[in-house]
Amino acid sequence: MSVVKQLDLLDEVKKRHPDGVIEGRRKRNFVTLIELGGQDFHTTQMVDLFKEYCKPAKEDALYIINLENIDVLTPSAARILVESAPDIASNCRIPVVFTNVRPMAKESLKSEACRFNPSKILWVIDEEGKADLIGQIPNKFQELLDFLEENGPASASKIALIQEGETSKKAVGNISVYLQKLFSAGLVGREKVTALDREDAERGWTYFYSTAVTIQRNSKPEYYIRRP
Repeated sequence: MSVVKQLDLLDEVKKRHPDGVIEGRRKRNFVTLIELGGQDFHTTQMVDLFKEYCKPAKEDALYIINLENIDVLTPSAARILVESAPDIASNCRIPVVFTNVRPMAKESLKSEACRFNPSKILWVIDEEGKADLIGQIPNKFQELLDFLEENGPASASKIALIQEGETSKKAVGNISVYLQKLFSAGLVGREKVTALDREDAERGWTYFYSTAVTIQRNSKPEYYIRRP
């Protein structure tokens, strides 16, 4: 069974570092996340916190960092999130998405990703469920992610056949390299599939890739793990 695990960031920061949250009154409660763990909190600590919280396991299919009820991220808080999400994905070999992202929080993440961390690319999903990529996205990355979003899970050979009309070793190998980079960046997940479960091969195995957003969209609520 595939498992989706979720970190509710605001709740966790309030428990661990309540001084990192400022709540003000407008028409509703207005929340600014100023620090994730004090002035000396770094990306490596965010990765460790996430691993402690989620306890990575082989059944895991997706990790969610839920920004629900957070209106504003300071530059320092945004920087740690932008830097740590790909590191969490790479370390745990599981894709990562941000959900319930409000407009100003999204702009903070976008500014940090585009201006100061150009190699970092992130999936963000707003409160209405609309998904977007932020960061400087190479054309081939965007092309493959669009393909997977439109066509669903696919192997490198299937993509090569549809996009290039061939499944030569070179064509499949080139696409496999890009898919591996997307996987390492935490933008896609993958499932090992044997020949018994495939229609395009007689033997052996391959990986079928899905975007992190597709996994999130298709997951059932009971698969979400939340600490009491």
